[in-house]
Amino acid sequence: MVTVASDTVDRVVGLETGADDYIAKPFEPRELLARVKSVLRRSAGGVVAAGPRVRMGRRVLDLERRVLVDPADNSEETLTASEFDLLKVFAENPNRPLQRDWLLEVTAHREMEAFDRAVDLRITRLRRKIEPDPAHPDAIRTVRGVGYMFVPPTD
Repeated sequence: MVTVASDTVDRVVGLETGADDYIAKPFEPRELLARVKSVLRRSAGGVVAAGPRVRMGRRVLDLERRVLVDPADNSEETLTASEFDLLKVFAENPNRPLQRDWLLEVTAHREMEAFDRAVDLRITRLRRKIEPDPAHPDAIRTVRGVGYMFVPPTD
């Protein structure tokens, strides 16, 4: 919560009503960034809850070896660093719509520019690798107006 109200009562009420953190204006941008990173670390737990292997579509992502494994014949497909980073972010955030610009920031470590299609191109390449039918994706779904969402298989 970022607000001009800086009294102790205001901070307590803000935190009790559900805010993960509270910072009063004026604030230092570096402090705000540090607080945001802290909340993200706490929410993600710093660990992939899914374990060292995550099923994604018709493949399995091996997080330790950074490869996609086909369970049918145990063949492996290597991933580029950006493809692995993107799949790892999806594995850490299942069933949660993720914004395209945020995905680019956390995987490419840069901000999205107007008409930037880098994330969309990576998603297209990944869908070809993991989806049974890339034209009708089930594992990495498009969320209109937001971005993409990883939906783990139910079987």
